[in-house]
Amino acid sequence: MVTLIAGKKGSGKTKDIVKKANDDLLASKGNMIFIDDDNRAMYDLHHDIRFINLGEFPISNSCEFLGFICGLISNNYDIEKIYVDGIMNTVKISEAEISEWFAKIDDISNAFSIDFIITLNYETEIPEKLHRFLN
Repeated sequence: MVTLIAGKKGSGKTKDIVKKANDDLLASKGNMIFIDDDNRAMYDLHHDIRFINLGEFPISNSCEFLGFICGLISNNYDIEKIYVDGIMNTVKISEAEISEWFAKIDDISNAFSIDFIITLNYETEIPEKLHRFLN
């Protein structure tokens, strides 16, 4: 399952996703990963949630990020949830390719039974193809 938390910059999405990750940890039986573009949220997360600062890796576009996700999954079959804070900050995805990117993440989610929770800064209207993922 893919869940999208979308809204304008400064609307509290990071706070929401961090709280969700910490709350979900109590019921989780598998591993959880939190991906961000910096270390801001690292100290707010429970230490059992694997934190990854994507800024430490040479990943700049959506294809490289999908490869990174696939690498994480192939290395650890116990991953239950992956949280991505600010996907548009983390990697460069154009508005034209965002719907296709989410479709690929949805395919990965279904193939490996991993839940993805992703925040998205979006100042205009969310593309219709993404509405099914909205929280």
